[in-house]
Amino acid sequence: MIFIFLGVISEDEKDLVNHIFSKMNVKMYHISFNILRSHIDAEEAVAQTFLKIMEHIEKISALPCPQREPYCVIILKNETMNIIRQREKNVYVEDIDYFEHNNQSNDMEEEFIEVENKERLFSCINKLSADEKDFIYLRFVNDMSFKNISQLLNITEEAAKKRGQRILRKLRYYYEGGDKSDPNK
Repeated sequence: MIFIFLGVISEDEKDLVNHIFSKMNVKMYHISFNILRSHIDAEEAVAQTFLKIMEHIEKISALPCPQREPYCVIILKNETMNIIRQREKNVYVEDIDYFEHNNQSNDMEEEFIEVENKERLFSCINKLSADEKDFIYLRFVNDMSFKNISQLLNITEEAAKKRGQRILRKLRYYYEGGDKSDPNK
């Protein structure tokens, strides 16, 4: 399938895809692996991301250079979330083996609490709007500064900081057991 895409895109676009691949492949794998905790799923997410990048290479090539990497990471995040959604429908043997043979922690209660906290946090994040999720992803997963986020979103740096504070306040409210009503009231 890659050859089909490479036959359709121009030489400049091929060079851009190769540049993105060489610059971001390892970083994308690590981001995806940190979320999915599976080598196979992380590789799948990265592969699907590069297919999407090739599908949308015209749009990516039109972006200013500093915005390309965050845009590609958002594509990776979406592909990673697709894999997580697919996982929810299936139970894999390696997931069972991971919990049975995990040598990192002998205390099952501690591991259970950690998994529960992560699931609770993901549940709270899922209550956020798509824009808020993207902001959280850019700020904390992609480790972008407010300055870079403000440039990406075409807002002032102060507006980016305030938006981040409001989103975190909302997330904290949900995490502490707030219902779906507006936490800013």
